[in-house]
Amino acid sequence: MGRRRALWLPLVAALLGAAAGVATALVVPDEEPVTSESSFNDPLRVGVPLVDLECTGDAVIVLGYGETGAPLRSAVVNNPDETVRYLRTDDSCPTLWGPPENDVPEYVAYSGPYDDLMEPCLARLTGEHKRDDVTRLHSGNTTYVKCVCEVPTADLRVLSRSDGTDPETAIWVRSLQNTLIDIDVAAGREDGFRPGDVTGIFDEATEQRVKDFQEVRDIVPPTGVVDAETWGALTDQVCITYDY
Repeated sequence: MGRRRALWLPLVAALLGAAAGVATALVVPDEEPVTSESSFNDPLRVGVPLVDLECTGDAVIVLGYGETGAPLRSAVVNNPDETVRYLRTDDSCPTLWGPPENDVPEYVAYSGPYDDLMEPCLARLTGEHKRDDVTRLHSGNTTYVKCVCEVPTADLRVLSRSDGTDPETAIWVRSLQNTLIDIDVAAGREDGFRPGDVTGIFDEATEQRVKDFQEVRDIVPPTGVVDAETWGALTDQVCITYDY
């Protein structure tokens, strides 16, 4: 009996030591957690990650751009409900990142990417994105996405001269006026719409140009109201001319 007890004593001691070790491990504090400031690459201290983008064909909403972090931080502040990222254009897809008449900005703040064009375009045609544009991740792209071509006709807003001048209405009217410009330029119409006619206001000149278009497309009566039928005729004629 004494011999058997002697054999068990070392085993019990070992088990107790292992248990004590486990208990000790449970109370040892973990390493310091990684803070949000150090968990992503943010060389300009914008407060969101720098994530460069390749030419995937997806789309992004351009929220701001510039050579420093200041305009990028403004984009973050002005879009609190968006998941904002920024990129360095030299390390990303060489698409249209700013106004085509300007030099390519060094940095761009954006939301996305989106694997279709309708979602960002529906967002673009709201007052929240009145100063923003949708660009597609295609190499050599020189044109922003024409959102009236990417949204179902039934979802396009009916416009008329009686509409007000609130920011969201102005976005839709500018989209209409830019569409009329593209139609008139393509047709070589000398008395047609030009960039100076883009005011965001559905004025008499806009109404008359819509009536002229309706007459040409046999939309009767030519009311000057841009309803679903007129939007359909406009987009059918002009959207095939865009390449983005």
